[in-house]
Amino acid sequence: MRTSLLVLLFLLPVRVAAQTAERQVIVTISAAELKGGVVSEIAWDKGTLMLQGVFANPDGTLSAQYFVSPAANVALEQRKAHTSESLKYWEAKARTLSPTGIGQISTSTDAKLPLYGIASQGQRMNDAVSMGGTQKLHVVKLNGFILHERHGDIPPYDGEVWSWSPAELNRIAYINKDGDLWIARADGSNPERLLKGNFTLPAWSDDGKLIAVAERKNGGKVWEISVVNVPPRLRHQ
Repeated sequence: MRTSLLVLLFLLPVRVAAQTAERQVIVTISAAELKGGVVSEIAWDKGTLMLQGVFANPDGTLSAQYFVSPAANVALEQRKAHTSESLKYWEAKARTLSPTGIGQISTSTDAKLPLYGIASQGQRMNDAVSMGGTQKLHVVKLNGFILHERHGDIPPYDGEVWSWSPAELNRIAYINKDGDLWIARADGSNPERLLKGNFTLPAWSDDGKLIAVAERKNGGKVWEISVVNVPPRLRHQ
């Protein structure tokens, strides 16, 4: 959690009707409304979703604020901070150890300087530097099983691409390298794709029936916040 940020959060009570749909978009957010920033957190406070968006100020500091268009039957409220329950939820979902203790998340980074062409090694190294230099691959694993891979300078932060289910379900929801939403057992076994997309920030509801996700669409021009119904067979297998 980044408690030093100016946090403006929105409460989105999810109606029971959402549980009957495979997926329901409840909020859309434009890049302009996010001031060029990103949706950075999704947390639950029982039946209420807490969302946080972050953007950069001209002086380099970060602030959190956005304006959204809710779907029908979704109430919208602006708040200045997390509730104690949503804060507790985020800290729990972002842990590297599963609630039952059988799953352990680890993140590693592999940096390499790619060499291009058939010239001398020195020339190819110079070419590589001029074409972007060192490439970094960040890999998120669960007990040795790869959950997510990302190229770039910034590794995934804790909870960004995974969410532990309630302990009694003993599951994990995660986003793979393609942006698809998957579910597996807490030890990484029996992975199964739930939805294809460009998702981030999976957040498993307290009762284990829903997963909230954010999705970047139209090249990041629009963000959609959805709730996804988790099929019973994936909660009880």
